[in-house]
Amino acid sequence: MKKLFLILSIVWWATPWGTAQTKNVDIDNVSFYYAYRLFPTQPRDPIQFAYTARVHAGSVAKNHLNLEELEAAFYIAGQTRTTDESEAQMQVEMTMGDIVIASSNVSERKQEVKSKDGKVTTYYYYRVVVVYSFDSSYRFLAGEEVLEDGNIFSRPIPQTFSTQEYDSRKQAVDYWNNNREVLVASFYTDHAMKTVREVSGFASSQFGFPEKKDVRYTLKTIDEKKHNENTAFRTAVDTLKALLQATTPDELPDRERLNSLIDYFKSIPAKYTDPKLKADVRLRYAAYYNLCALHYYMDEPEKVAEYADLLIANGYDTRDGERMKKDAAALQKQFDTTGIRTRHFHPESYFQNTPADS
Repeated sequence: MKKLFLILSIVWWATPWGTAQTKNVDIDNVSFYYAYRLFPTQPRDPIQFAYTARVHAGSVAKNHLNLEELEAAFYIAGQTRTTDESEAQMQVEMTMGDIVIASSNVSERKQEVKSKDGKVTTYYYYRVVVVYSFDSSYRFLAGEEVLEDGNIFSRPIPQTFSTQEYDSRKQAVDYWNNNREVLVASFYTDHAMKTVREVSGFASSQFGFPEKKDVRYTLKTIDEKKHNENTAFRTAVDTLKALLQATTPDELPDRERLNSLIDYFKSIPAKYTDPKLKADVRLRYAAYYNLCALHYYMDEPEKVAEYADLLIANGYDTRDGERMKKDAAALQKQFDTTGIRTRHFHPESYFQNTPADS
């Protein structure tokens, strides 16, 4: 990486500081994927807490479900599970209802096959179609206070299961009758685990710090071989893309590794100052845009706002600057609300090493 920055610096400083070789440049999007942590939509006090998870089941469901396994599968991203009720600031309860079979009927499908000589042969295929219902619910509690409650499978919603097709009605019926208990057990397991997954996802979005991966974002580059800045600018953007794309929800890239890129993009508006020459205007736009993006992805909203104002004042596609100012304000509000100043941290180590009143 140091070698790459050295190459960038050489290209940058070797570039003539004269007028551009062309009056215009094309601006292209460079897509990359980025990862970070989401903040809770309902932050608790304390924002990092311990929780317990309990699963209850109906009278029949108990015979088909492993309640401890379901409890172990539940999670709130970024929060701490405990089995000690006295240590928990939140209690999560999930209740699994019973499977109720509404109907089991044989469905018939007719297929006619015509041979080369015109003879038509009719085939019949049979399957059992089972309609059943399952209901489940959840509650999030803080002591006696109910924070959230609801149903995952409400009303309850009818579910449909179909066997494979058989050559006779009897085969289809026999399959259902002989395997009914095993199939019903799988219905319980599938829907109970779906409940746990959905409640985990909802709880994580409301109260936790779930990971957001492979989010697509863009940088701006130029594509004009006749322009003096083409090689240096494209090299800088490619380097920035590689650094940002390597970002994880737990960790940002080393700030020092970005300083030469920041210096490079800041040099562009000072180097290409003509307010009317399209090439200069577009180069400044791309540089300011990348500076906004860089600081946004590095969790520095105050710097985003600074360069967004310059992006707007530059006059080329001012909507980008206005949008980035809104994004920066939204990010700053999240920081102020949670007291956390980054979207990239490992919750367990971060909260252990951060004073409670910080």
